[in-house]
Amino acid sequence: MTGTLTNPSHTRRPPFRGADDWEERRESDTPSAWVVVASVLPVLIAALALRPLVQGIAWWWIAVVATAATTGLMVAARRSGRGLRFVVLVVALVAVSCATSLASGMQPFTWLDRTGALGRAIEAINLNPAPLLETTDVRLIVALSIVWVSGAALFVAAIAGTPALAAAPALVLLAVPAFVIGSNPSPIIMVTVGIAFLALLWLSARPTRNAVPAAIVGALALTVAVVLPTVIPLNSPFLSGVTGAVPSPVQPGRPGTLIRLGQDLREPSPLEVFEYHTTSGSPEYLKLANLDDFSNGEWSPSVQDASQAPTANSDQVPVGVNPAFGTTGDAVIRITGLSSQYLPVPAGASSILSRSTSLDLQNWRWLAGSNTIRSTGPVTRPGDVYAVSGSSVFAGPYLDSLDARGALANPTSRVFAQPSAAQLRQDLALPSNLPAIIRNTAYSIGVGAADQYTRARALQSFFLSGQFTYSTTTPVSQGYDGDNMQVIAKFLQVRAGYCVHFASAMAVMARVMGIPSRIAVGYRPAASDAPGQFTVTNQQLHAWPELYIAKVGWVGFEPTPAASSSSNAQAAPSAAPASPAAPTALPLQHTAVTPQAGPTSTPSATGTRRSSAAPSSAPSLPLGGIAWTLAIIAALLAPAGARALQRQSRLARLRNARAPARIAWREVVDDAVDHGFHPALRSLDDPLSSVPTARAVLGRLPADLPPATRAAMLRILEALERERYAQTPDVEAHPALVLAVLEARQTLDDTESPMQVLRSRLLPASLVRWVRSGSGVHA
Repeated sequence: MTGTLTNPSHTRRPPFRGADDWEERRESDTPSAWVVVASVLPVLIAALALRPLVQGIAWWWIAVVATAATTGLMVAARRSGRGLRFVVLVVALVAVSCATSLASGMQPFTWLDRTGALGRAIEAINLNPAPLLETTDVRLIVALSIVWVSGAALFVAAIAGTPALAAAPALVLLAVPAFVIGSNPSPIIMVTVGIAFLALLWLSARPTRNAVPAAIVGALALTVAVVLPTVIPLNSPFLSGVTGAVPSPVQPGRPGTLIRLGQDLREPSPLEVFEYHTTSGSPEYLKLANLDDFSNGEWSPSVQDASQAPTANSDQVPVGVNPAFGTTGDAVIRITGLSSQYLPVPAGASSILSRSTSLDLQNWRWLAGSNTIRSTGPVTRPGDVYAVSGSSVFAGPYLDSLDARGALANPTSRVFAQPSAAQLRQDLALPSNLPAIIRNTAYSIGVGAADQYTRARALQSFFLSGQFTYSTTTPVSQGYDGDNMQVIAKFLQVRAGYCVHFASAMAVMARVMGIPSRIAVGYRPAASDAPGQFTVTNQQLHAWPELYIAKVGWVGFEPTPAASSSSNAQAAPSAAPASPAAPTALPLQHTAVTPQAGPTSTPSATGTRRSSAAPSSAPSLPLGGIAWTLAIIAALLAPAGARALQRQSRLARLRNARAPARIAWREVVDDAVDHGFHPALRSLDDPLSSVPTARAVLGRLPADLPPATRAAMLRILEALERERYAQTPDVEAHPALVLAVLEARQTLDDTESPMQVLRSRLLPASLVRWVRSGSGVHA
């Protein structure tokens, strides 16, 4: 033996050089079972980030079961060539997809049919904002999408041989919510994905010294991934075109609101922000906030401590809004894209009721004197649904007729809550250096007006007289885009602008006339999708002035030419006032919302289209239940089947292989591991224990290994050493090795209980090898 080891020609596999070289190459090309299994974990964890997009969680469990079956097949085939592994992966993905389709009560391959499950799911996605109702079609397509993304991770880890990149497909799933609804993934999900990625790096980085720098790099990447969204939120204005989140232009206590409003109006494509349904069937002006501070010559919201204000789940008496002159403003509103610390509500909102579990009104407050609602921290999210009740007062023919009869000067209406004297003084405040053109123009318009309402209507008519042009680009090109007093002066000279300029000019000029004023920022009336149903985009973002008329209250005016002509702004306000109605129930499509399932969003115009798809997606035959049962059983038995196929393949190869002892040794070590006898980990401090030889592995097996099993393994070990180092092969070794392999398992079974034996068959630990090349077959 010693002489053989010292002879270089004998040390290098003398009789079987070609076969051994092929074995060595195949072994180095074989991915660790640990790596194969770990490669799909980041994807499955990242898939939980899709929960804000789809109701329920059944789709995730389906994806987990299907991915487990695919991964088990890849573990069984990992010792095959790369080409065969690729074929196995593709066949496994197709087979699992078809089985999942059958289990859902559908024909195979309908998940690829644009007229079947895939087509219906795409239609549901196109028609409805998140979160989608978890129909069978949506559940199937989402689950299979996750399975195929997991397949990409398996390809990278088990076929391409770059397991360090196997977590990349998980990033796709993490990014989907950001692109769809502008929502950051949960930090818990991101941290868990990062931990799974670090584990994958550790398992794939061999030798161990390479795992430490890999883990450091991964930890830094994880830190950046978790911290970056808090530094640059996905709903930042410059990302809104990418993520779909539409930030509100109103920031609590900050100036520059109307500048951001103008930027949104110049967006090249509309982005949906919310939809609503009204009881009257008429569109509404919905307000986010008031800009009432012009003391420094620039419009901004008054600074208020919202944490001290009443919570929004309590009713309030609208301040300054006289319901006797208004129209009902009851609406059911569903947020689809708006990210705002203000809720869109009618001007005279008096009560609000959450209709979704995602909107906790304890975190939203009524702002004193403004009838607006602001949060103490959270922003609106897609899927938030609430019903709001109130009334709004707008200038129009109805108020004109009352004013002509003198009813506005001496109203007989009931008493309403009036703003405080301090508030009205603030709403009259003007800077001392107000440009002369603003004062002179206001004085010239108000000459001869008998009362406040008449002066206000004359001021509105001045802007709607045809002397002004609506333009979102002229103020930018000529350098007066904004809302301060210099901008207003320039606007009165150029006479071209958009709602920002018309609203701010009218509000300032009203103060010059002695009428308290403020600017409302929100959304103008929307086009109707169906009777009473309206969809609002960022291009309907709007600003309009509200003027306080003594004994009448806050009255909205529309001085912007484009808004008054294109949105039929006067239709709703000019109607005769109606008594405030009770909060309406949600439309039919909203009644399906339950706290457990989360909100849905299906406009009434599309309800028929969705209902036509729903019946076909529900399994009507017991085949679905049977298929699901069979799929679950198959998934549970997949490890046992893979191990049985592996053992039969080895025994078949062992009988005629040119290096049978190597195969026999792998099998007996795997049998020992399956029965719970794991070789101890190699120690870097013990040179003998760290020798990567089969004999060292035998020495690291637990001391309680049955003696008969150890004897059988020793015979195979001696045959392996003769096979590796003897000058001539042992042609009689094949039958003896087969008997030794069978004897090793039998002695292991004899020393364990039936339940332990069953566990070793159903959950074979050897499929996830305890350490790469841990069997010592390179000895």
